[in-house]
Amino acid sequence: MKKLHYASCVLPLALAACTLYSPKPIDIQRDTDEWQQVSARICKGVTPLSLSKLHEVGLLLNPELNVARLNYARSTAVADFAGLWEDPAISGSIARIREPNIINRGIGLSLTLPVTGLPGLSRKVAECYKEADYLAMQARERAYLVKLDSLRYRVMSTHAKLHLMEARVKQQAEEQKSAQRMHELGEMEFADYQVICRRLNDGQKELQEMEQEHLESHLEMVKLLGLHPEQREVELAGHLPGSIPAAVPAPSPEQLMQHPLMKAAMTNHDTSEAELQREIRKQYPELEIGPGFEEEDQDSKVTLGIGMKLPLWNRNQEAIAQATAERNIKEYDAIQTWRDLMQQRVALTDMQSLLLKHCRAEKQRVDLLASAEKKQEELYAIGETKLPAVADARQEAYLRRMNFIDCMTKLLVNQVELQYLNPDFIAK
Repeated sequence: MKKLHYASCVLPLALAACTLYSPKPIDIQRDTDEWQQVSARICKGVTPLSLSKLHEVGLLLNPELNVARLNYARSTAVADFAGLWEDPAISGSIARIREPNIINRGIGLSLTLPVTGLPGLSRKVAECYKEADYLAMQARERAYLVKLDSLRYRVMSTHAKLHLMEARVKQQAEEQKSAQRMHELGEMEFADYQVICRRLNDGQKELQEMEQEHLESHLEMVKLLGLHPEQREVELAGHLPGSIPAAVPAPSPEQLMQHPLMKAAMTNHDTSEAELQREIRKQYPELEIGPGFEEEDQDSKVTLGIGMKLPLWNRNQEAIAQATAERNIKEYDAIQTWRDLMQQRVALTDMQSLLLKHCRAEKQRVDLLASAEKKQEELYAIGETKLPAVADARQEAYLRRMNFIDCMTKLLVNQVELQYLNPDFIAK
């Protein structure tokens, strides 16, 4: 009777160790207030934002990166509790024999011994998932920095082009006023006057489009950083480089093998291998033992039962087939990831060579036309040439400067991608 009493105490103690549900409702207003306060505190007194500050803010607040960190936290929590043995089962029985009046009692325990090593394989699978999520988080952070640095150069490009456009439109307005006076005095042909007016109209339209692009790039930067939209006036430190940068070396195939994307793909394949091993082990039975105690007709008995499942029909073939197919998929993903990295390496290297060539050629044209513009300005100042000629020289020099900014921006974005393709590269 005492043994049944002690056994009845086990269940409440076991239930007391269980995790209790705690509700966690979403409070949008509170989250919005915290988001606004954090964004204001980060940006207060530190504008314009330097490159290192951009990285600090973006890595902290970007929502996609925080989702990746939550995935890693989930796999870490799962790995901490993976591979536990199955809980034992306890049972009790009582029987009364009416003639003669005898009450028989019994208590039994059922325990599964993992002789197939399934708990160890479960721990291995969980650790593989944990490592894969960690590497995926690293790869996502690296891809995010590529996107952030590239957008930074595009924002700088819009700044430079906007300032250049504003100065040119102001200059075109002055040219139009001078041309109007000269046309009214009969000193300029109507066709030349029309060209100058059309350039002013086109310049004003392009300036409006650039102002829109400038605003969109700023809003995109605020969103990419994860800041509250109230911080949309934040400015960036730095300018586009004044000279053409040197070529960035491409990573070697050995270095590409250490890229987080490649390591994550290989770890995913290792995970599928461990899962297949686990499913194969499941087709073999586990050993079950059941010690027990019985009281029958005032006699005490100790019993021991041994059992196992017989894999006659269900040998876990369905799960094994799924795990085998998943391994094949992960193997293909790893191979394709390697191929993609190799293709990206070649494509970025070839594009860098082409863009360097274009930038050097465009820089020569900029210098040549700047010299021609200066000469036309000097001749115009002493009355040796007319307004249409100097306006043409100004326009050609302006267009070449704009095109050079575009070429430089493409080159800088290309080099950002090439730098981060190298796993040894660390952003500063």
